[in-house]
Amino acid sequence: MTLREIQILHPVTGEVLHTCPGPDPSGRCPMAGPDGVVPCAGLMIAPPRPDPPYWPLRIPPGYRYCDVPWNEKVRACLRKAENCRRRWDAGLRRSNMRVHYLAEHRDPRYRKMSPRDLDVTALWYWRLSGTAQGLRRSEQRAQEQADTYLAAAERRRTAAG
Repeated sequence: MTLREIQILHPVTGEVLHTCPGPDPSGRCPMAGPDGVVPCAGLMIAPPRPDPPYWPLRIPPGYRYCDVPWNEKVRACLRKAENCRRRWDAGLRRSNMRVHYLAEHRDPRYRKMSPRDLDVTALWYWRLSGTAQGLRRSEQRAQEQADTYLAAAERRRTAAG
């Protein structure tokens, strides 16, 4: 999605009323009226193919800010957190495969372990690795950053009325 294809929707019917070019490079609405109120105030905004968890956004009446950049920042942070989680899970699978491989090839540390014990051992090896810990911290930071962006946008919307 580009920020050049934002639709302004009716809050009840969801019908497209206007389209918006999105914010200018400074993050301001180029279509704001002389009083600073954005044209989507009191309506909803969404891209043509919205992602349901993040769109459409309800914009309060009399609102003076463009929330598209905030929503995109939240989406970027959540994508980063999900990517860290996928990488963490992939590392655990590799650790699991390694431990099972060593057990099958008679490594004395693992040969007498049950499959469940091998899975637990692989999990502990992976959890204690620097890579796994770094990925976990990155995931948490990205999630916290997304929560911060959401809270800031919500405070702004609440303050606007």
